[in-house]
Amino acid sequence: MAEILKKDGKKFRFLLVDDSRFARISLSKVVEQVGGEVVGEATSGEEALHRFEELKPDVVTMDMSLPDTDGITLVRRFMGINPHTLIILISGISHEEVIEEALRAGAEHFISKPLNLDKAVEIVRWVLEESDQ
Repeated sequence: MAEILKKDGKKFRFLLVDDSRFARISLSKVVEQVGGEVVGEATSGEEALHRFEELKPDVVTMDMSLPDTDGITLVRRFMGINPHTLIILISGISHEEVIEEALRAGAEHFISKPLNLDKAVEIVRWVLEESDQ
């Protein structure tokens, strides 16, 4: 599959936020398949905010439930810093109202756990293709 590049011809830069090492490894495979570049990882909301400000990623994949915060709060914080960031939430909890609130907060899409690699690649590819970056 062809890699998806930003309009300036550069790779999309990803920050992976999940307290599960296994999930981050799986997500890095997804990023690889769409031709993106993992520029950083974080295991907590606090670390994610620090890495987000430091690395300025184009895309954040983020677990909905982190040890120190919830995904929706973090989405709002990220959007306040850079509203152009593409955020893809990942969770084992798929309550519609939670997903809708996350999307209203600024997330682009939702991937459910356990991660189906092919489905995750399809969703990430769609988000990148639909973005205006």
